[in-house]
Amino acid sequence: MIVGGVLLLVLAVIFFFVARANAGKLQALNAVDTYDTATLSAIHRRITTALGANDFAQPCEVMGVIESVSPLTGPVSGQTLVAYLYTTHREYEERITTQESGRSTTRIERRSEQLEQNERRVPFTIRDDTGQVLVVPDGAKIDLIETANRFVETPQPWTGATRTLGQRQFERGLEVGARVFVSGTAIDQNGQVVIARHPTNSKQSFIISRKSEHELANSAATWARNMRYAAIASGVIGLALVLGGVLMGG
Repeated sequence: MIVGGVLLLVLAVIFFFVARANAGKLQALNAVDTYDTATLSAIHRRITTALGANDFAQPCEVMGVIESVSPLTGPVSGQTLVAYLYTTHREYEERITTQESGRSTTRIERRSEQLEQNERRVPFTIRDDTGQVLVVPDGAKIDLIETANRFVETPQPWTGATRTLGQRQFERGLEVGARVFVSGTAIDQNGQVVIARHPTNSKQSFIISRKSEHELANSAATWARNMRYAAIASGVIGLALVLGGVLMGG
């Protein structure tokens, strides 16, 4: 009983921090203004003219369609992308021998190991009805989706207890033409406004998402609420179990 109570109390702490993290996401989304690209450019011109480029760091949100004059090519899919994560795994079979009641039993299990991982991202523009703005995605949390999942058979003979079956090539990407929501910081780069991570505040949100601000806010609010309720319930039940166990033991 006491062990179960302690486990529930640990879960309550975990739920509490998950709830707080999502509440922080919601607060960050609500604290930043959303601009069209023309308005953002006008703000950049006004502030840099008055104060200079070094003093311009404006948290902002924009939404539009991705365009790129120099996109990446997906290493597996061949799609035009502005960001991707590519991994290669060796898939193999392994003989596993166990001893049960003095008898040996051998079974074959399929396993995998990562051979390679490569992540790339390039600057791109976001276009809306009023114009466009450059985004430098370094350091951003990017909403990638699966763009390729291919298995290449290269069967090999058994070597000891293992046998290679082939390679799994997996690609996740952000494609040109996708409509995205960007929450970051507008800064000056060679006299041009760009959206990037905050130059000094690493805690400032920088996300590139396929979901709208409304969808992200609803998701964060739901998680914060549900995790808060779960933390309260786990904490109350866990405390009751611990106290009950102590009293019964006494």
